Amino acid sequence: MSENFESDSPAVPISSDERLMAALAHGSVVVSFFGPAAPMLIWVFQRRKSSYVAFHALQAMGYQMLAFWVGAAAYLLFFVLLMAVVMPALAIFAQKENSAIGMLLFEGSFFLSFFGFMAVYFLVGIVGAIFSLMGKDFKVPFLGKWLARYLGRGEEPLAPLDETKAEQWAAGVCHGSAILLIWGIFTPLIAWLAEKDKSPRLRFQSMQAFVYQLLAAVAYFGYMFVYMFMFMGLFVVVLFRPRLGDMHDNSLLLLVILVFIGIMTLFFLFFMLVIPLYHLFAMIAGIRTVQGREYRYPLLGNFLMRRFGDKPGG
Repeated sequence: MSENFESDSPAVPISSDERLMAALAHGSVVVSFFGPAAPMLIWVFQRRKSSYVAFHALQAMGYQMLAFWVGAAAYLLFFVLLMAVVMPALAIFAQKENSAIGMLLFEGSFFLSFFGFMAVYFLVGIVGAIFSLMGKDFKVPFLGKWLARYLGRGEEPLAPLDETKAEQWAAGVCHGSAILLIWGIFTPLIAWLAEKDKSPRLRFQSMQAFVYQLLAAVAYFGYMFVYMFMFMGLFVVVLFRPRLGDMHDNSLLLLVILVFIGIMTLFFLFFMLVIPLYHLFAMIAGIRTVQGREYRYPLLGNFLMRRFGDKPGG
């Protein structure tokens, strides 16, 4: 297992409290549908106490956030392949006697890919937790070594981290948590509440990410409210029509249904345009902040800068 999951036995002993906190950061993968909020919480309270715990919390929050981006990209790729390759292939299968076999293979490959990805995702976090409890310096495959170099971490697990880089990474995670609509909002909120009086850069970027995701959540609930309101209105019209057989009444009902479908279609098309842009801006924000560059969301960033007078640098 150590060949697949990199770990080093530290020359300097790690305290049991540090091992436990690092294990909790990695093990929080089981509740990561709330976003990387748990490792962020561990990092903000431990970053000035233990560089060992801080590194593993940063590693865990990055892994949990990036895994959702990779999963979303894989889902999008699967959808494109479905439309371009699989559906035509199924149409060909449907004309043959073994059409049921083709459908079974398609459904089986989909569920195997989905649950296989989730199994690997949870496995890495759980293995990290176990290795941390054993006192081994666990590194997530592909991410761990790169992050250690990015943070200027030495060979020893207790080596100090570059705090500027650590804040840039945490800010990038705050922006990246936008991939989890609604639940991701807890990550920048935690960072902002804990660091608003200590880190100007992280304060501004986490506040930006929080407000950005909050506005998206409000828009989502607003859309759902309008949808339910119109749906219930249509239901009431259908239920309480006074004359079921009246032609004029039927025409009015048809008009109401068409208006409902038209408005919902416009809402749907609008969201299909806005959602990719929402994630695109969040991705750009995450990349730029990790690179140490200042980023402001269009309109929102300048508004927050004027309103709160924050200076993102420093």
